[in-house]
Amino acid sequence: MFFRSKSAKPAEQASNAEMIAGMVDRTQATILFEPDGSILTANANFLAAMGYSLEEIAGRHHSMFVAPDLAASAEYKAFWKDLAKGKVFTDQFPRVTKAGETIWIQATYAPVTGPDGSVVQVVKVATDVTVRRRGLQEIARGLEAMSQGDLGVRVTLSDQADIAALGEAFNRSAEQLQTAIGAVTRVSDAVGRTADDISRSASDLSQRTESQAATLEETAAAIEELTSTVHSAAEGAEKVEGIVSEAKTAAERSGRVVGDAVAAMSKIETSSEEIAKIIGMIDDIAFQTNLLALNAGVEAARAGDAGRGFAVVASEVRALAQRSAGAAGEIKQLISESKQQVASGVDLVGRTGAELKQIIDSVGTISSHISGIATGAKEQAASLSEINQGVSQLDQVTQQNAAMVEEASAASRRLSSDSGQLTREVSKFSGCEAAAPAAAPSAEVIAFQRPAPAPAQDGLSAAQGRDDF
Repeated sequence: MFFRSKSAKPAEQASNAEMIAGMVDRTQATILFEPDGSILTANANFLAAMGYSLEEIAGRHHSMFVAPDLAASAEYKAFWKDLAKGKVFTDQFPRVTKAGETIWIQATYAPVTGPDGSVVQVVKVATDVTVRRRGLQEIARGLEAMSQGDLGVRVTLSDQADIAALGEAFNRSAEQLQTAIGAVTRVSDAVGRTADDISRSASDLSQRTESQAATLEETAAAIEELTSTVHSAAEGAEKVEGIVSEAKTAAERSGRVVGDAVAAMSKIETSSEEIAKIIGMIDDIAFQTNLLALNAGVEAARAGDAGRGFAVVASEVRALAQRSAGAAGEIKQLISESKQQVASGVDLVGRTGAELKQIIDSVGTISSHISGIATGAKEQAASLSEINQGVSQLDQVTQQNAAMVEEASAASRRLSSDSGQLTREVSKFSGCEAAAPAAAPSAEVIAFQRPAPAPAQDGLSAAQGRDDF
């Protein structure tokens, strides 16, 4: 504290006040005004900062240090009225030097009151903050350029260490942002191209999926029709299998009948042979009877008239024997022919039986094959039913896939549109085309690339100065 205690002696207080006043006079720019703003005096620091001598400013109004538009404003007039009423102002203010250059000061305007409490003078204590202000304006210029999309902007570093540190941070941030936006630009372009490729591929896939779905639907209909046909064929095969089985049974019965016929023919042939033997015996009896009748006739002829009747009987017996022999010959002939015909019939019936047996075997083979065909048709019908069910499910899945592909196509189109929007937004930033990740340049390089500082903004009001800070 500048003052040790309230109980300090008046002499000590005066000495402390003189020390403080001397320190302020050496380090600050001070100026003394009348309550209306007329200049009474100023110290060397103020005169050096403004470029005037004391004779050039004494008796003149404070408005000589401000821009004409500010001096004519109601705000400036209210400023001095408030000071005359005892109000204190502390802020940064723009002031115009003798050379017409605008400088900035950090100042406090403080009224000095008399014994009656009225304001008799106004004291201003100020510090030149032009370098700091311009450094901040340079950073503000860089931020404004960056807000307009210029990422290649770099700011000139201030002579003030803290402002210079802020400028360095700005330059590093701009460098990193330029690198990042450059990378985003490249990635955005790549994403845009990829999104276009995906959109085209998705569109082609959508068309192919729709075509596949249509083809699969037709295939499902064809397989369903084929399944119905195979079911009908299986049912027909079962019916044919039953008919062939019945035919086989009938053929087997016919085979047994033919076998019985062959056996009957064989018996007839045997009987014919027995009859032939009996007829042969009758023929022999007739032959012997004829011989006996002939002998009887010879003996009757020897007997003369006595044997005449006997000769007639012998003649009749001979005639009967001859007729019996003739009849036996005819019967023998007929039996011989009948035997030949029976033998031929037996042969034909045997051959018929053999053929019928072959037919039975063939029918059995056909029945076996038809049974296999019927079984295979049933299995094919079952397999086709499963295939039909699988194709139906595949058709449903394909339809769902087609819908999903359509959604993916729409999403890829949206991605392409969003990528285009991103590219357009990124293209608003300039200076990013050649950006590539690299180490931050040195301070000398930044200073070399840095544009010339913008001219100071003259004529800013005290209120505008407060808005900037």
